[in-house]
Amino acid sequence: MRPNPGCDCRYADVGCDKMEWVMDKISGKWKMRILFMVGAHGTLRYGELRRLLGDITHKMLSAQLKELAADGLIARHDYAEVPPRVDYSLTEHGEALMPVFDAIQNYIRRYGCTCPEPCDDCEACGDDTEL
Repeated sequence: MRPNPGCDCRYADVGCDKMEWVMDKISGKWKMRILFMVGAHGTLRYGELRRLLGDITHKMLSAQLKELAADGLIARHDYAEVPPRVDYSLTEHGEALMPVFDAIQNYIRRYGCTCPEPCDDCEACGDDTEL
């Protein structure tokens, strides 16, 4: 997206093009989930992260972690041990995205569950009271 010189939207001070660039770095099914899990749980080993994410494949998790590391959001720590040990943590740039998840948490507290149909994944389903 190219910057629009006449733009007066709420993000005009940084530019829509820069907003798009950041969103490209964290878009997709898994990147935000990976950032959330590492941010919420702290440094995680590969296997721990994969278990927390559920149905992600090894190939997908490896690819997403490489992209997040290349973009400077996740740090990969490789220890020269046998058996091999690798863990992941947020970089300063990754940590700077955590307020996004705080905003999601505040949204849930304010509006409760917004699942289209009741589910077993959250306590708020079927409950009309706010969290």
